Amino acid sequence: MTSNRDFRIENGRLLAYNGRDAIVHVPEGVVEIGEGAFTQTLTMAGAMGGPPPMCSWDGMDNPELDRESSQYQERVGLHCLKEVYLPESVKVIGEDAFRRCANLTHVRLPDGLRVIKKGAFDMCFRLQSIEVPQGTMIERGAFHRYTDKVVRVPGT
Repeated sequence: MTSNRDFRIENGRLLAYNGRDAIVHVPEGVVEIGEGAFTQTLTMAGAMGGPPPMCSWDGMDNPELDRESSQYQERVGLHCLKEVYLPESVKVIGEDAFRRCANLTHVRLPDGLRVIKKGAFDMCFRLQSIEVPQGTMIERGAFHRYTDKVVRVPGT
């Protein structure tokens, strides 16, 4: 079972998950899943589509990083994550909250959820199904082109 110490929570907002469990139960009382909460920041050098870039995690220095090349940051989802269960207290899922969680297959959304922001489930390629509660606002691009087909809204 997920330990509460694996979460960084401030004022009801889950800022980060730092654990490595495949099945995660977010603690009751969390009202918002913050921007990029289930991702890590990857600093990359070079252009997309080129040779594999040298990188550093969380901005830690990497001596192999080419300081002369252009650098950019990308959010990369936690590969360990397979299932997420959100408590009834969650009302908002922030931008890029689960972006690129490549092995995420199942998310249980609470009935009181009000907003899923853009990019929340972007590039979650293995997401099999997700039931979005009726009345939840889904921002454009929340599920990207790869997961639009798995969204089901009960009662519609």
